[in-house]
Amino acid sequence: MTELLFDGKRAYAHLHHIAVEIDGRLGGSAGERQAADYIAGYFQALGLEVRRQEFPVRNYDLVEKKLVILDPPLGEVTCEAVWLTADTPPEGLEGDVYFLDIGAEEEIGPAVEGKIVLTLGGIRGAAYDRFMRFKPLAVINIEMGVGGPPIRIEAIPEVRAKFGAIPNVRITHEDGIRLVKEGVRRARMVVRTTEADSISQNVIGELRGTVFPDEIVVIGGHYDTSIGIQGASDNTGGTVLVMELARIFSQVGTKRTMRFVAWGSEELGLRGSVCYIKDLKKRDKEAHQAEGFVKERDKTELEQHVLCVNLDVHGAVLGQNQAMILGPGDLTAAARLLAKEIGVAYDVKEDVYSSDCTPLSEGGIPSIAIHRFGGTTSAYLHSPRDVIDWLRPEALERSGRFVELFLRRYVAESAVLPFERKIPDDHKKKIRDYLEKRLRIDYYADEEEEKKE
Repeated sequence: MTELLFDGKRAYAHLHHIAVEIDGRLGGSAGERQAADYIAGYFQALGLEVRRQEFPVRNYDLVEKKLVILDPPLGEVTCEAVWLTADTPPEGLEGDVYFLDIGAEEEIGPAVEGKIVLTLGGIRGAAYDRFMRFKPLAVINIEMGVGGPPIRIEAIPEVRAKFGAIPNVRITHEDGIRLVKEGVRRARMVVRTTEADSISQNVIGELRGTVFPDEIVVIGGHYDTSIGIQGASDNTGGTVLVMELARIFSQVGTKRTMRFVAWGSEELGLRGSVCYIKDLKKRDKEAHQAEGFVKERDKTELEQHVLCVNLDVHGAVLGQNQAMILGPGDLTAAARLLAKEIGVAYDVKEDVYSSDCTPLSEGGIPSIAIHRFGGTTSAYLHSPRDVIDWLRPEALERSGRFVELFLRRYVAESAVLPFERKIPDDHKKKIRDYLEKRLRIDYYADEEEEKKE
């Protein structure tokens, strides 16, 4: 076997700097820019060709959050605001509480009108459209997971603009059980935030291929976090894997071009990867329409992209490894066989992973999303408990060496790239359903407008 060079201690040193020494990395924040500068400086020191891709984002900050149960008089309950929804009046709002169970579409009707709705897991997809038509007053979301704190997440501004929004808070699973058992009837909620337009950025470091430079493989992980947290596992862990892999391949070289990307603002709706693929698709269309372009001979930059390796959520001492594939069967088989060959357990599936690989696969680029879940990773994701204490260099090294070997074998050293550049039809449907129904970004709006024109 090729001698592997991935150094977990090096990766962990980067992790400590980004997660602990930089104060929060919400998309478009000063902390995110500081982290971007650090990553860009490291890529430059490795001799990579570095550029930044900027894009607009809507970010936020907290003024006040409070949930008080008035009847029965249980007092204040710990909560987190759901950002980019709606604020209450400064003095708060008060109303009767209606328990909606899991918030499924068939449960939603006139009974929610004017009520503070208590529900398990939140209201999503088509259920949200129906829910908002009945004009509820506010929402208390009970966490699905047991034992963790209420998480910090944000809504999608495009959904708010299209369907409207009401104040939202999140509470723990245990507090949710208590409120339901006590028969909560009335509550008061205060949610006050600030919002601002800002600029986020992808940091891109390119290592040119020596034999097939027009075959581009993206190795990426997002470096932003939810507001005010370390985000040690999600996704400083994935970011530092990208950085350490960049160091290795800058030393050993690669036949194919490797593009190492630290994605910005993933937590705000995959903004960095959406910007990246939309730019490629725009220039692809322009190139195909340009005079002298021969489809059978020429390749656009988008068409040169042959694979995306996405690294999101890594480093936990305890957890389960998973690889999720959007692409040809050979890619699935390669990941599964490699894991069995080297004796590292991976659950390999063909499905959408909610991260920056999915927009690229929507654009026709096969992807493999490698991540670690379960234990502290799943329980503390998107919360102030996602800290470096639960992570170790050895766990980073174990994941990093798997990815290093995968890239050496199939990308850097392979005589022919063994994966067809293809997204199967059933995978395309999964991607479209995810983008339209779950993420709820008007991802295809620009393309539909172009078709009308």
